[in-house]
Amino acid sequence: MGDYRRGDMTRKIKAGLEARRNRWRRRLVGAAGESLGGLALLAASAALGLCFVFLFCAVLSSPYFEIREVRVQGVKELTEKDILVLAEVNRHRNILAVNLNAVEERIAANPWVKRVVVGRELPDRLVVDVCERKPVALVKQKGGFYLMDAEGVVFKKLYRGDDVDLAVITGLPDEDPTRRRLLPEALALLERLSAPERGERLGLVSEVKLDEIFGLSLLTDRGLLLKLGMDQYEQKLKQLDIVLADLEKRGMRNGYLFVDLADLSKITVQRRELTGDAASRNKGPRYRM
Repeated sequence: MGDYRRGDMTRKIKAGLEARRNRWRRRLVGAAGESLGGLALLAASAALGLCFVFLFCAVLSSPYFEIREVRVQGVKELTEKDILVLAEVNRHRNILAVNLNAVEERIAANPWVKRVVVGRELPDRLVVDVCERKPVALVKQKGGFYLMDAEGVVFKKLYRGDDVDLAVITGLPDEDPTRRRLLPEALALLERLSAPERGERLGLVSEVKLDEIFGLSLLTDRGLLLKLGMDQYEQKLKQLDIVLADLEKRGMRNGYLFVDLADLSKITVQRRELTGDAASRNKGPRYRM
């Protein structure tokens, strides 16, 4: 009986040891399998990366993607040649190797350029879309005249031979013309007066004067000197149309006129006949509304 028990215990011990060895074998096989799987994945990733590098190099060296055309759009003051010189793009360079941001920065360095966008049209065309600044006035600054756009940006000095016919904005500080409080109103007024129907009645604006105390006044090439004050410019221009129409009916429209519209409740018109130097200083009859 005792021998039987000892034999049974021995068998149990052997079975336990065998089960433990089997568990260790399974763990070792699983770990080896995971390691082999990781190595296989790593090898596959490396192979894929090499394929990508090879493909990328092949694309960059392919003549299929060589630049054959650079299309320039939106230029008026500048020429296509000006933009191409600024862009510094080799026509036979690979289109995918071009740094578009760098090209845009080089073109945007020109003062006429307000915005520029450079894009690719695969396989072989670059498109340069330029938005130029539009000058609306001249301002005096640092001993010279400069172009100013509708946003009040002073962007280019005027040189002898430049062909411009723009109003001069006076009364601005030389050190920084954009600091004057009335500048936005003056630019908006120039935009209103640029309408064809306004030009027919008033002529072209030759000067806009800014004064912190008396407001805006302007002079046109038809001899109109308008004192507009500090506000209500649209209403004052509408009232001016009525005044000028009434002067036409009365035959008083000829000659240089000074129209004081600073106060809409008491509009005053003074006519000056320009038949000579002395006559230009003589005040003519007054007209009131």
